[in-house]
Amino acid sequence: MATREEWEAIASKRIQSILATRRISYSSHLEIKISEAGPNHLRAEPHIISNALRHMNKAKEIANYKPTNLPSGDNNPKYFVPLDFSGAADASRSRSFVEWRNLFLWASQRSEYCGFVLEKIIFDAVLETDKYHVLGSAPIYGPDGKLMKSSGSEMLTYQGNDVYKAESGAGFDLFAIHKSSHTPIGIEAKNIREWIYPASVEVWRAIARACTLECLPVIIARKISYISRGGFFANFGILGFETNFQYMAQQVQPDSKYTFKDKVIHKDKLGFADIKLLKPKDPVPSHLVMFFDDILDQQAEIYFEKFMKHKDLLKKYAIDYQMAEPGLNQGKRYRLYKEFKEEAEFEDVEFELEAKTTDFEI
Repeated sequence: MATREEWEAIASKRIQSILATRRISYSSHLEIKISEAGPNHLRAEPHIISNALRHMNKAKEIANYKPTNLPSGDNNPKYFVPLDFSGAADASRSRSFVEWRNLFLWASQRSEYCGFVLEKIIFDAVLETDKYHVLGSAPIYGPDGKLMKSSGSEMLTYQGNDVYKAESGAGFDLFAIHKSSHTPIGIEAKNIREWIYPASVEVWRAIARACTLECLPVIIARKISYISRGGFFANFGILGFETNFQYMAQQVQPDSKYTFKDKVIHKDKLGFADIKLLKPKDPVPSHLVMFFDDILDQQAEIYFEKFMKHKDLLKKYAIDYQMAEPGLNQGKRYRLYKEFKEEAEFEDVEFELEAKTTDFEI
């Protein structure tokens, strides 16, 4: 197994190579090129990339750059360029790169194009197995051919218990009861680019909801770090499943004047080649059906027992210490996670590296 220093060296070398050819990049773009492409022994995970970027920035091996056409607001990422970045060609490339990212954001931040797509797939996969009673309702296609979700479609109460922050009107994306074991299951669909780590707000929001409804939390996301699945999740009864794809509605292509595939998915543009555009009548992805038919079917009761065993401690950190809240400072979030591990007497060999790479801003 490679050491931290060896992984950072691998990440640094690949970052330099990408910037030399692509001229400009940011974290999610580097992840698809490094963490999700190439030989396995060269796939440094996102937290390694973050650490490498910090060190490279400090050593002045790369530079920060602010493109001239950034959208207004505070949600712009930090862009990185090689030290020889200059001239009209590089400036033009940077403007195009921001245009491609803006097109991706336009689609990914609209539920009818992105979020509802994974939710609908999950509902269909669950129903295809016939092993669960499903409570609530799935997104449906409206008259305009786009997915929509009716109010009251999410379960806010179960057996007299209100879900965490029920007043917001949001609960689990899907709630089901396993027919054989009668295990209650709350499922979160996270159709996002960010990898899921143990301290991620998405994890602790699911935990908070599961603690209040007393159900098994299941997180389905594009990418879930092994640090999460193989360590924290397995120990504390959270079941995670990687889709390995970001699913979007085919309608995004005509609605973008047929530019989305070329500018967002094409490997020579933004390069998010894992995005799958689905039509309303496309079959449910087989690996998701397999998850519900085999893995969840076999593991639901086992994981639920683990979760309920640790429920009080998990609730303390998720709700009382507010790890379920997106506004929690990142540094405090990781310090709380470290405190949680100490109190639970749980150790993950990768944690120290993970904490060091996320307690600061690049």
